[in-house]
Amino acid sequence: MESQPSDGDGEPITKPSAARLTLVMVGICVAVFLTGMDQTILATAVPVISNQFNTSEDFGWWSNAYFLTLSSFQLFYGKLYSLFPIKIVYLVAIIIFEIGSLVCTTAPNSVALIIGRALAGLGAAGIFSGSVLILSKLVPLAQRAAYLGIMSAFFGLAAIVGPFLGAGLIQSSTWRWCFGINLPLGAVTVVLCSIFVRTPWDSRDLTLSARLQQLDLPGTVCMVASVICLLLALQWGGSVYPWDNGRIIALFVVSGVLAISFLVIQKVMATSTTIPRTLARNRDIWLAAVYSMCITGAVYVSILYLPVWFQDIRGQSPLSSGALLTPLIAGYVVSSIVAGGLTSGVGYYNPAILLGTALTVAGSALLTTINLNSSTARIVGYQLLYGFGVGMGFGQPSYVVQTLLPVSDVPIGVTFITLVQNLSASIFVAVAQAIFQGEMRRRLAPLVPPEDASAILGSGLMQILDSLSQESRDEALRAISASIVMTFYVTLALSAASIVGAGIRWGSMKKGNPKESPSTETTDGEVKVQPTESVTVAGQDQAAAADEAAKGEKQ
Repeated sequence: MESQPSDGDGEPITKPSAARLTLVMVGICVAVFLTGMDQTILATAVPVISNQFNTSEDFGWWSNAYFLTLSSFQLFYGKLYSLFPIKIVYLVAIIIFEIGSLVCTTAPNSVALIIGRALAGLGAAGIFSGSVLILSKLVPLAQRAAYLGIMSAFFGLAAIVGPFLGAGLIQSSTWRWCFGINLPLGAVTVVLCSIFVRTPWDSRDLTLSARLQQLDLPGTVCMVASVICLLLALQWGGSVYPWDNGRIIALFVVSGVLAISFLVIQKVMATSTTIPRTLARNRDIWLAAVYSMCITGAVYVSILYLPVWFQDIRGQSPLSSGALLTPLIAGYVVSSIVAGGLTSGVGYYNPAILLGTALTVAGSALLTTINLNSSTARIVGYQLLYGFGVGMGFGQPSYVVQTLLPVSDVPIGVTFITLVQNLSASIFVAVAQAIFQGEMRRRLAPLVPPEDASAILGSGLMQILDSLSQESRDEALRAISASIVMTFYVTLALSAASIVGAGIRWGSMKKGNPKESPSTETTDGEVKVQPTESVTVAGQDQAAAADEAAKGEKQ
């Protein structure tokens, strides 16, 4: 007889009927769309807000405040999701996001806007991972990839819509609607999830005090502070202050000390750690995290520097450059849905991982060949190929976590992958920025008067071109183009490094997580997921399972 463990709480999980699951998907896709849109909607709104608040010094913080809290609180939400009802934590996260959006909408000055953005990021930190976890409780693992692919596609679609929607709202009304639009749409998610999401409650006999003790507050404080210091150093370094400035060095040092303190706490407080041992010692989870870091870091570099190339080399407007980036994002959106269907169909995440690496390497290699003579059609094709690769691989690390980790550790695993994605974006954008600045200064230095080199090369690209003679402009344009293209080598290197994903074990999603359960139909059209133990890893020796079954029969 097979042993019959539960899914982690001892109770069968109820899979919703088709109608209820559709309404749940609408709710979480709207929430994911809003958090994705909030990352890009300011692109066209910053100049207008800057003029109204009469400041040009704070606008970097209108985005940075959001990303700081979004990244820093990922693992903390993972701990909350593992100790408290997923539905309650998720709704609280959305409400915090809504409060932050309301503060932004009514902000009387720049400081209030920064506070509102930080609050919105704090709520957004729990929304994407919470959406994944809700689906993990409502949809069997074998079918889950298709639903998560749709959800990821909405997140990518938000990146396309954000700047255009922001521009449309500003032209037709006011910039405040860039944040105000979150309020009615977020309310839709709150209503739908409140009514239709029913996730099982962890029935472990733990008091509220015991759960609070397991939050690992000392570790959380060290980890959050470490991430904030690291992100501040990466965002300020090379732009606000030189990389060798004492402030930047101090931030890196403090971040390192806090990270070491976090690791020590994880070692000492073995019973209430933020990162469970099943994750810390799992080679496949770390490989999935490195794969995720490579794919995410690479695509953010491309998304940042392709519009720069279109605007400064081709002379496109900001909106036109955003439109020319659409092929990359569209390829990602379509491929995310295809990857979800492929993974659900074959039952393994590995084929999509390998396809993601192959397509991103091919696409990014082609992006490194663009120059002043490249046709728009060719660049569009390169972006589509690269976008297909990103969409194919982006969601797979989350499936690895849900397949190989015990159910009780999946919340931490999902938020860990999300944290790695956010950090990799900040780290490799900073790396690309340093490469771009260094290459541009080296290539342009011979074209500008030595006595004015520092002032000229420290200005904007258009100001640099305007300061040069007509004879030097063409050469400078080629130099700037080549400097931008150098950043695509970062994309290529990361895409090639994502081959580490080939080392991840072939875990069968169709046979389920070790503590998940197969489903059976009930009379009311819903599906009860009954406890069973059924995960296998392709190529794994089955002798141990046979021995366990034999022991069970003897007993």
